[in-house]
Amino acid sequence: MNPFTFGNPIKNPARFYGRTTDICQITNRLLSSAHESTSIIGERRIGKTSLLTYLANPEVAAELGLTPDKFCLVYVDFQGLTDITPQRFWQRVLQRISRSICDESLKPAIQTLGQESELDLFDLEDVFQSTVDRGFTIVLLMDEFEYVTQNTNFKSDFFGGLRALAIHHGLALVPSTRRELADLCHSEEIKGSPFFNIFANVVLKPFSHTEVIEMLDGYTASGEFAFTSQEQDFIWKLGGGYPFFVQIAGHYVIEGKTQGLNEVALQKFAKTNFNLQADSHYSYLWNHCSESEKITLLIILTLRLQKVSKKNIPTQENLVRLRSRALQDLASLGKRGLVYEHESIYSIFSTSFEEWIRREILAVPGKQESEQSVEDWLKSSGQQDVIHAKGMLPGFKKKYWRIIGDVSKDLSINFAASAVFEIVRTLVIAGI
Repeated sequence: MNPFTFGNPIKNPARFYGRTTDICQITNRLLSSAHESTSIIGERRIGKTSLLTYLANPEVAAELGLTPDKFCLVYVDFQGLTDITPQRFWQRVLQRISRSICDESLKPAIQTLGQESELDLFDLEDVFQSTVDRGFTIVLLMDEFEYVTQNTNFKSDFFGGLRALAIHHGLALVPSTRRELADLCHSEEIKGSPFFNIFANVVLKPFSHTEVIEMLDGYTASGEFAFTSQEQDFIWKLGGGYPFFVQIAGHYVIEGKTQGLNEVALQKFAKTNFNLQADSHYSYLWNHCSESEKITLLIILTLRLQKVSKKNIPTQENLVRLRSRALQDLASLGKRGLVYEHESIYSIFSTSFEEWIRREILAVPGKQESEQSVEDWLKSSGQQDVIHAKGMLPGFKKKYWRIIGDVSKDLSINFAASAVFEIVRTLVIAGI
């Protein structure tokens, strides 16, 4: 059986790897005298659900010091609940608490309140205080919490009440979202709520190279599908540190090995199937980048295609010299895991994603826009400041002309033009 799976979160604690520092921070805050709350932030498919599921496992929780006689950890998933109301929120939460709490004497009051047609904050305070009086801390592990913060059914009084329960009545909150909570509110009023001040942020980033190798070794520990060092390096280059992408790459390398493929044939098989699975996810990652972040990604890609020189290496110094906003972009792209820094040099997290970006921005041969179309665009769009780049624009999809023009301004026309040539040449050689 193939040990690598993808599509669903990791539920078996034995298959969970990494996140040691993140788990330590979350656990230490829960174990503090104030039982503090923590917000988990991470890009799509970075492993937020797997982490919450891991923490919710009773055996894992007990090993972390969150023993069932003192803590009741409750996992609640809000994904897709676009029309949920505060009433349904609490009914769902109370139902999960009644199933999880180990003190049978507390269950009747929790179940009764969860069945009420109207829930009052005072009633909620009484129930949570009763758990505190018995020595329990309720921990809500709330997945996809942006479905609550972005929902107009949830007003400031809801978040104020939730904050009061967290501060005064033994409720600890561990929500997971794709961006910081305050950036995912449906109104400025909610964004300014003191509710968001009770959290420390834990940002989930891609695994390090060491963590990926540990995961690969762990999944193949039986020896039946052991990877060579070359195969491990191939998986790292494809998946970067994203556990999800590593799972996909590992899965197809194993599939290829079971078919008797080796070396070149194996890599071609795995890469082709990997790209088919990763394509829609890459599209999401790219489309959720700002225009400035896309420009910075393209500059990193361009620099990596140049002959190596002190000025062409994508260091922070060189990127800031070329683009004034690079520092802010590197911070946000790094937080999302799309770029990483190694020995002061920035790289895009996956060679596969680099190739996807090239395919995305280049016009399909034979379907390029005409030079006249470029002239018309320059006049109608008011982009005369990038007129120096008009000779290279037909090689790109029209929707990226403004971005390519900005890249060419940052790099200089000769530099950018040579980079375009290198991109095209690399794609042709690779057969992409």
